[in-house]
Amino acid sequence: MARRARPLLLRLLATGALAVLGCSGHGGAAGASGGATGAGGITGSGGAIATGGGTASGGHFGAGGTKGSGGRAASGGNGSGGSDSGGITGAGGGLGPIPGLDTGPPSHGATITFSGIGAAGWMPSRRDPASGMCDAYSTDSCCMAKMNITGDQMTPWDEDLIMTLRGPMLVAQLAVYQPSTSSSMPTTDWQLRARWDGPSATRSGIAFDGKATSAGNFAGTVGSQCLVNVSTDQAFPCGAGSSPYCPTGSGKYYGWAGSKMFVVLASMPHAGTDALPATQSCSTDTANGWYDAPWIGLSHGELVRAGAFQACQCYDKMPGSLKGDGCGQINAFEVVNDNNSSKNLELFSTNFFGYQGYIGEGPCGTACNVSALDPAVDLVNKKTSQEAAAGALSSPGSGPGAAFRRPAAGYRYFVVLMNASARTVQMAMVSPSNVPASLAGFLPALPAAVPQATVDAVMQLRLPH
Repeated sequence: MARRARPLLLRLLATGALAVLGCSGHGGAAGASGGATGAGGITGSGGAIATGGGTASGGHFGAGGTKGSGGRAASGGNGSGGSDSGGITGAGGGLGPIPGLDTGPPSHGATITFSGIGAAGWMPSRRDPASGMCDAYSTDSCCMAKMNITGDQMTPWDEDLIMTLRGPMLVAQLAVYQPSTSSSMPTTDWQLRARWDGPSATRSGIAFDGKATSAGNFAGTVGSQCLVNVSTDQAFPCGAGSSPYCPTGSGKYYGWAGSKMFVVLASMPHAGTDALPATQSCSTDTANGWYDAPWIGLSHGELVRAGAFQACQCYDKMPGSLKGDGCGQINAFEVVNDNNSSKNLELFSTNFFGYQGYIGEGPCGTACNVSALDPAVDLVNKKTSQEAAAGALSSPGSGPGAAFRRPAAGYRYFVVLMNASARTVQMAMVSPSNVPASLAGFLPALPAAVPQATVDAVMQLRLPH
């Protein structure tokens, strides 16, 4: 197993740069191993449901209370994606393919399948200090309730999650699917809950917060060392009495709860190239650990809304310990740039960490050399630096032994499918020029609804073969 990257916050503390994290000014830090990062809302924690929100299967969250076994937020409930009939998919339903997209040479695709995700345990959840519900941690300004979780179905990742994008990255489309809860649709269908399309500049059910380029707002380009949070467009009621508590402010939204599938059509050219000029970066400091290091991460909405990696948040059981043993974080696709032996700008590190422990592996670093590989290779065996024989598998305590390859030229579909009942998370990269036959109805159409059989086909992929 590759050694873990040094947490970014420790590097920032060492250099005195903590006050100016990234480019969004929201604060930030790094995740353990593999370096989840943070300024602008790295995201991650919390799973608690907002006041007034209900849950499926009888489970519930009380302030500092317990989540019932098997209980999870209903898909689309609690503000995480809206209702099935709210016009989220817009006229015509799906997103559709993008004509003339530069997909580069057809590649073989890649998958890493994580099983056994979810565990009983506890994590801190922030509360209004006036509530007095501070049994996990308490200071004059920080009140953390101890949230006990008895279920193991993808807990705590079955809760409200927000995605963070770090550049350099060019995004063409974004889509989020969740199981249907509407009586007007087959209950086995997954519905398009949120979408964004670059060429048409249309979006629904989705919001962006952060600084995407030196110029500001997200329009498909995310510059080097810039970060953007991607969430539902339903505002979270922060302020006095909010639960989980978050300070009043703009850009506070719900994420997506329950089972969900994220799809990002993106390319990740190197910083300073013609595809992504340095003028669009938030910084050109090559010594910074975020330089030329794209990342797609997932975290609990509570962490983002509280002000990611400020002094009072759910990332750690003991705020500020930087252990990531609370709500933690998911590094789905992260290039690690530590300016040491962990640095490898051509491969992603993929891992989970939180109160369940560390799952996956850290960066391959200088131990991997992919410079001679064919452009068609998307999944690399870490031991041999050659193409992996098949899709990689990982579970708590093992694997995956392989790493996704960064698509520096040409777009790929990045897919994160989270199936709560199966305790399985499928991460995939698929070339638009080489879509598996079993997904032909799904990609590149990104339709308004996807049958369960197609979702199962995504879960069963073991690319490259």
